[in-house]
This record gives sequence, C-alpha cells and structure tokens, in this order.
Amino acid sequence: MKTKKHGPLHLLEGLWHEFGDICELRVGSRRMVLMAHPEHVRLVNLEHMDKYTKGPSYEPARKYWLGDGLVTSVGADWKNQRQMLAPFFTPKAVAQDHSPVFTEDVTWFTERWSGVSRGDDAVDMPSEMATLAASILLKSLFSTTAREVIVELGGSVETMVRYTQGRLSDRLKLPEWMPSRGRDEYNAARRRVDDFILGLIAERRAMPADARPADLLTRMISSEESLTEANRTPRRLRDQCVTMFIAGYETTAKTMSFVWYLLAKHPEIAEALHAEVDGLPPGMSPKELEAAAPFSLAVIKESLRLYPPAAMYVRDVAEPDCIDGYEIPEGALVMLSPYLTHRHPDFWKDPMRFDPGRWSENAERGMHPYAFHPFAAGPRVCIGKNFAYLESQTILVALAQQYAPVLPPGYEPKLRMHGVLGPENGMPMFVKRRRK
Repeated sequence: MKTKKHGPLHLLEGLWHEFGDICELRVGSRRMVLMAHPEHVRLVNLEHMDKYTKGPSYEPARKYWLGDGLVTSVGADWKNQRQMLAPFFTPKAVAQDHSPVFTEDVTWFTERWSGVSRGDDAVDMPSEMATLAASILLKSLFSTTAREVIVELGGSVETMVRYTQGRLSDRLKLPEWMPSRGRDEYNAARRRVDDFILGLIAERRAMPADARPADLLTRMISSEESLTEANRTPRRLRDQCVTMFIAGYETTAKTMSFVWYLLAKHPEIAEALHAEVDGLPPGMSPKELEAAAPFSLAVIKESLRLYPPAAMYVRDVAEPDCIDGYEIPEGALVMLSPYLTHRHPDFWKDPMRFDPGRWSENAERGMHPYAFHPFAAGPRVCIGKNFAYLESQTILVALAQQYAPVLPPGYEPKLRMHGVLGPENGMPMFVKRRRK
C-alpha cells in the first residue's frame, strides 16, 4: 500500500518502528507515551481506566467545538450522559429508528450519482461522501430535510473544526482578541450552528410531546425531562447535538472514501463485492443486510483497519501507572493509535495487505479482542459504533449495486491527520455506472 505519510502520523510510525510498542517523546515539558500493543489498549481503556481521563488535552475541543458533550465529559457527568444516550444506539434501536433515513438518503444519492456518472469529470470522493453523511446525520438528529440547511450546517461545522486545528498547530499562538479572518469566520460559523440548534431545541420543547418529530433530538429532550432543571439546559443539548454531528459525519465520510479507494485499487475484491450485492433481493432493509451481505461489512471493517478515521486518540494520566515495566507519571499524555495497532505484525498476518477475508466468522473469532479498535475501546467505546456500521454498509451496498468509482492513473493518497485521518491531496475519482 504505497500511501504517502507526513506530519504526526509519520513521526509516530517512525518511533514505533524504532523503539517498539511503548516509547516516550517529549514536547516541551510534556511527556508523551506512545502505545501500540493490544494489551496496552486493553489496560488503558479497561483494566486501568480510572487512571486515565480526558483532561487538559481535550480543552480545545471543549472550548471550540463540543462543549461538555459525551466525547469530552468525564466522571459522573460522563456516566450520566452515557446512561441517558445508550438506549438510542443499541443495534435494535439504530435499525428501527434510522433505517428509513439511511434508505431514503442513499436512494437520493444513487440518483444523484446517475447524473455524475454521465459526465467526464472526476469528483472529490471525501466531499461526495461528506454530503451524504451530513444529510443522513442531520435528518437523524433533527429531521432536517432542506438541502440548503444541510449544506450550510455542514460547512459551518467544517469551518469550526478547521479553525480549531489551526489554533492547535499554530506555534505563534496569537491572542484570540487579535482580529483575524480565520477568527471572524469561526465566530460566524459557531453562531450559525448555535442559533440553529438552540432555536430548534426551544421549538421542540414548546411543542406537545405527541407532535414532536421522531428523531434523536426529540428522544434526548424526552429523556432530559426526567432530570433536574440544572441538568437539562439548552446548552447541554446543544453540546450533545454538535458532538454527534462532528463525531459522526466526517468519520463516515472518510471511512467510505477509503472504502472506494481500496476497491478501486483491488478489482478482484470489487468483483467479489459486486457478486454479493448483485445477488441480493430488491427492497432489503438495512438491518437485513447484516446477515445477507457479510462481505460488504468485511470490506468496511478491513478499510477501518487500514485507515481508521480516529488514527490516534489520547488520554491524560490522572494517576501514576506502570505498564510492561514502564513507569507512566501523573500528568503525562498517553497516545493510543489504532493506525499502528492495526498494522502490528504479531496480530495481523501481512498487515499491509487489503484482505476482507480476515473478517470471516472463524478468523475474527481468533483475533485479540483489542487488536482492532477504530472506535476506541472499553466503557468509552464510541456510542455511535452500531450507527456507523449500519450506515456505512447501507451506503456501500446500494451504491456498489450500480456504480464502480475509478481512480485516475497514478493517484495515491497523501495521508494526514486533520482531526481525522484523510487524504491531504484529496481523492479524485470517476463515478462509472456498472448497470442501469
């Protein structure tokens, strides 16, 4: 797999190859400990999880994006939020509540690609998949169907993310009171997002319960009505909504982009996928696909193995720990990297090879349970995991039945971490129709 790498991802991979599964680097006075072994993943996320938290390292995300939503909250606050939201994301709940949205939007996008496939121009696949993923999430969250609203909110969130990433990487760290174009764009984008969500929350709360749309916002409002007044503020709901949107739409967009890239690079795998999806009876629900199209799900998992959107995640060390004889002091930062763990030669045979066959029932049963953690692991595993799998499989099956995206000659992605793993140089692809 001849993907080009630079930036933090390249640095971490080099450290891993040189120093092994646990090593340390320093940035200023901060000690950072990189871990790549599945057992390290298990210890940090499960057995020793009380010693690790989402502390100072998550302050920029709290301040600029997410507030105190599920991803950034800690302690009892996180447990309460998780308990409230968990029933909405079980496999049964996702299939029952969101399948109609998946089906509707994928049908719309299939028709959209019909026009694209008649042209001679390449599309940017991450942008294409972002358009679809944003539409699905905004409908699931808010019952938002207006395309102009979907485009505006998606663009505003991307502006917020881009500004925050720029602040994190800016060595000068100019004071925030200093006027700048980027700051003005961020402020305008955040106002648009907040005004939309807070206005919608106020409208929903003013509606009779039986008149509210059956979406995630309504379910969250209904759950919060049993809480004390202090715990059901509009700001908390706003934080949850922004968290779900940011955590969900860009990760799915990048996942599906790499799925199409890998299928285009491996025509024999694409042929096997087409054989499976072409044999499916018409009108299958997303839930039925899980059993009827196991190879499509294997393709998605194998893409997540090679190109996990959350290629790295961090934990702040709240108490001293010792792992594999390595002393980890309080105040250090632990970095766990699915990107590295998923390439570990002790747990993956020929790890750089794209092989969906790894995900057959028998093969998966023999895996180390923490060798694959694209959604993190332990109690803080991504609550949207079931949503992401069913959404991605629905997209892949429906689009692969009619289309086969093709790469321009010589293209290879230049990998870069910008919040999530993606191609720095875009991903141009030609959408070719397989059948009418």
